[in-house]
Amino acid sequence: MNIEFHYYMTYLIAARAGFKPAEAEIIAYSSQYIDDNDLIYHIDQHSDSAYSNYISQTKNITRPKKNLFRIYPVFHFIPGDPLVDSARRKDGKLHLLNTTPDSKNARAVLKLGLKSDNLYKIGLAIHAFADSFAHQNFVGYYDEFNLVEEIQQKLSAFFNRSVYKIGHAAAGHCLDIPHALWHDPRLCASNSLRDNKKIFLKAAGRIFEELKKYKSPAATAAEISSEKDELLADLSKVIGKKSECPELFKINCRKRRINYCQKLSLKKEFGAEKLKDYDPSLWFNEAVKINTGFLKIDRSCSWQRLGLDYFSKQLKFLKSCYSWKTKTYQKTHWFKFQEAVKEMQEEIIELLDPHVFERLELANW
Repeated sequence: MNIEFHYYMTYLIAARAGFKPAEAEIIAYSSQYIDDNDLIYHIDQHSDSAYSNYISQTKNITRPKKNLFRIYPVFHFIPGDPLVDSARRKDGKLHLLNTTPDSKNARAVLKLGLKSDNLYKIGLAIHAFADSFAHQNFVGYYDEFNLVEEIQQKLSAFFNRSVYKIGHAAAGHCLDIPHALWHDPRLCASNSLRDNKKIFLKAAGRIFEELKKYKSPAATAAEISSEKDELLADLSKVIGKKSECPELFKINCRKRRINYCQKLSLKKEFGAEKLKDYDPSLWFNEAVKINTGFLKIDRSCSWQRLGLDYFSKQLKFLKSCYSWKTKTYQKTHWFKFQEAVKEMQEEIIELLDPHVFERLELANW
């Protein structure tokens, strides 16, 4: 899923479930920022406030970092039930790490986040749970199980090389676009059609049910069902008509959907406060100062961020280019999010290890 679901729609789901606008915003920002948290920063090194974060994503899905494979099955491809009907393949192959929607493991991860009563962890857990729907039938590891031959050939020609076999890199971004309608040729004819709108709405409904029960334990099943139906009707209008390529990547379509989400956020049932535009640099800039002297860095520009990251490792005068803006940095959103990432990664691995990971011998793990 992309920013449209992970940030904008997640905000609406959380607000409709009863979270206050400020709380829903933290949940939604955390849910999206997990995809933008792709660089390791070393802050105030050689001091009492020295700190380094974990990444939760690698920016280019066609070039993942092999020594960081564990972030994929933890945050983006939760191992599910390889025997469910929706996972049936023409070649009959099964994989223990196969991602399946609303699996027992995915529900356990979501409940883990909710049990923490930590908004940042809840956002992380929602992201992982939502991706169990969007990333179904792919595994968060380097394996030919992921190859989608027809799509892979087009991507290989575009990148002038073979794409990696991790996650859905071989299928591009078809899985993440809310209104995409596409075919997965690996699957049996009965389940090869991928209707993203239907899949995304199902994910939204399940997330709402869990959040509503968390916020309103006394709510009846009928009340939750009624509110869910109203929410899904609104989100259906947000997503709009289903479409096959090449209409998928039109920027105006995304703008329309985002504007619709922001319009809905003004309604009473969604908190009556306009949802802010997503800024991937917001939390970082509030917490961290970049001391580059004559260099002016725009963190919203990916190539400048990557360049600064590279040179900070190579040049001594940039070794201490990051410092905290405030002595109370532990109270900033960025710090709290990073701590949540570290804790959730360990907790999810511990949760899944007896059921999945200890039964495997994975290289580069």
